[in-house]
Amino acid sequence: MTKVKRKPIEKRPLYREEIGNAIRDAIASGDLKPGDRIVETQWAKDLGVSQSPVREAIRELEMMGLVENIPYQGCIVRKATKQDMKDAYRVRMYLEMLGIQDAVEGATEEQLKEIYRIYQEMEADAKKNAFNSYTKKNELFHEKIIEVSQNRLLIRLWKQSHIQESTFFGTQLSDRSLEELAIRHKDLFEAIVARDVKRAQDAIYQHFQGLIEELDKIV
Repeated sequence: MTKVKRKPIEKRPLYREEIGNAIRDAIASGDLKPGDRIVETQWAKDLGVSQSPVREAIRELEMMGLVENIPYQGCIVRKATKQDMKDAYRVRMYLEMLGIQDAVEGATEEQLKEIYRIYQEMEADAKKNAFNSYTKKNELFHEKIIEVSQNRLLIRLWKQSHIQESTFFGTQLSDRSLEELAIRHKDLFEAIVARDVKRAQDAIYQHFQGLIEELDKIV
């Protein structure tokens, strides 16, 4: 693997997330490819931090499904297959069709304002091509819609559907710009505001079906 010079992170509290973002950036840019090892000591040295926060950041990335620990090999970048992604999208599609119905029927004005604020931040991140921040806002946008339901089982199942993994790799694999991907969420928000259940569920279906069809085009 080609050695990439990394900018040390300024030492201050709570930099674990920044370390995770640095590794995510390396994966998103292709500096780290599927199967590449993530060497804890090397990352600590490159970023000018101790190994402890690097270890914590890697553990969080493992929980997200972006990396995995292989016996006798160490921690490596996980390769997500097209089938993995399609399966995750299909499950999310039907869970979110239920969630958006509850959002249409029960979202308060405050909740709508919060969802719209997240959408605006997602658009802003997309315009700046801020990949990591964009994917996190994307996850949060969908999460806030699901949370409106207050259905604990639905929320738990949704969170178990490889949300971070499918959002990250799906965005990485897409041939569309972040701005094009961000604007797709406008229909979902507008359907909720219109209090139209059918329109909202159709919007969710089309949202994920479009993502699935994009995967099918990838060789």
